[in-house]
Amino acid sequence: MTDGPLPLNEIVDRRPTLRQRVSFPGLIVYANGAQTCDCTFRNLSPGGACIVKMHLLQIPDHFYLINIRDGIAYESRVVWNKARLFGVKFESVVSLAANTDLAFQGLKQLWLIRASR
Repeated sequence: MTDGPLPLNEIVDRRPTLRQRVSFPGLIVYANGAQTCDCTFRNLSPGGACIVKMHLLQIPDHFYLINIRDGIAYESRVVWNKARLFGVKFESVVSLAANTDLAFQGLKQLWLIRASR
C-alpha cells in the first residue's frame, strides 16, 4: 500500500482501447451541414478521439466530425468538454472517399474542399 499518488506509468486509463497520439486537421459539422468549425485531432482510437476546437464556439452534443487527412466522417457524441478541448465517442463511421450515398454528399463536398487546401 502506498501513501502518495501513483507514478504516471501506473495510472490506469479508463478507455476501453488506447488512443494513438496524432495531430491532423478535422472539421466539426452540425445543423445539417450549415455550421462548421475547424479542429485538430489530438488522439484517436477506433471508438473515439480527443479534439481541439479552433474557436470557442458552442457546439451541440451530437455532430459529424470529418477526419480531413483520411476522408472519414464520424457521427460523434461529446463525452467530456473543457473549453476548446473535448473528447468524443464515435457512434458510426463513414468513408467519404468511395461513398456515393446521397445522404453523405454534403459531408463529402466539405471534405473535398478542405482536403484541396
